[in-house]
Amino acid sequence: MSLQLLDDKSIRTALRSRLSVKQTGDTTLLEELGVCRGQVRVDLALVNGAIHGYEIKSDRDSLRRLSGQIEVYSKVLDRVTLVVGSRHLDDALKMIPDWWGVLHISSTHSGIRFKHLRRAKKNPNRDIRAQVELLWLDDAMALLLNKKLDRGFRGKPRSIVWDHICKHIRTADIASAVRDNLKARATMTNYQ
Repeated sequence: MSLQLLDDKSIRTALRSRLSVKQTGDTTLLEELGVCRGQVRVDLALVNGAIHGYEIKSDRDSLRRLSGQIEVYSKVLDRVTLVVGSRHLDDALKMIPDWWGVLHISSTHSGIRFKHLRRAKKNPNRDIRAQVELLWLDDAMALLLNKKLDRGFRGKPRSIVWDHICKHIRTADIASAVRDNLKARATMTNYQ
């Protein structure tokens, strides 16, 4: 297998297998997680006590969308790891924030090899308003009901509901509700 044969699909399959060993009862692996109202999709995301996104850039890809992905992922995800081949490694390292992890991929005779060049750190600038948009309207209303803050908000547009949540509910509680709802949705819809 030569490095040129590594494409998104083969990398995704190997990465999914690698990440599935981290799956426990409290961890869910999601594919193509839409963030910021579907503006971009995270290739793979591990959801447990954090939302850790994995963005794949094979040697067959280009980096033209990466700057937009950096902006959006940095609003929503708790941690991000760029999974990148040798062709884009140097350019990608110049683009991504220091808190992003880097997982270098290469081809060997026995398959795809992953090498951590940098571990992902906690996102220092998460935007809770962007993160709350991961809640469906029913989920957002359930959160308000749970906090006894739902009065007068039934039937309101989701943007007003999201704003109300951000104004009156602690960031940690919002983040926890988002993670719980993503995990429940994955279980309910076989999203994995």
